[in-house]
Amino acid sequence: AEETLRAGLRLVPDSVDLHYSLGVLLEKAGRFEESISSMREVLRLDPDHAEALNFIGYMYADRGIHLDEAEEMIRKALELKPGNGYMIDSLGWVYFRKNKLEDAAQTLREAIKILPDDAAIIEHLGDVYVRTGQLPEAVETYRRALLLDPENSALKEKLDDLLRRETP
Repeated sequence: AEETLRAGLRLVPDSVDLHYSLGVLLEKAGRFEESISSMREVLRLDPDHAEALNFIGYMYADRGIHLDEAEEMIRKALELKPGNGYMIDSLGWVYFRKNKLEDAAQTLREAIKILPDDAAIIEHLGDVYVRTGQLPEAVETYRRALLLDPENSALKEKLDDLLRRETP
């Protein structure tokens, strides 16, 4: 897939779609810096590409780096696509990483209203509950996420850890 995308870029070097697809592919392959570089090329070609702005912002937030830049990029993405649940989730994740937990919870609840069946967003809210010491809410939230994504072993482990904590 990577070679096909790169062949396409040799033919159409300014293709926003090909650069974006390459960035997504590289991230899935664990090649973070290269994926960010591809997304930055998308933004060079189209500074108002909301998905690329959100992609970089979320990737930074997920790693806990460049959080001010991540927030700025995600806010710009939301100006371009107001009400986008995934972008609202990204903003909530930035707040979580910045330890703005009340803002994180409120923002993630807003994202869940838009995308009520997204296990990752629900898990994010559970993480906020854990950080704020609201363990019963975290357990309930993680269980809800697991119903939507029963094969998520990392989420199962989070829930099991919480249940062990709650059991004397």
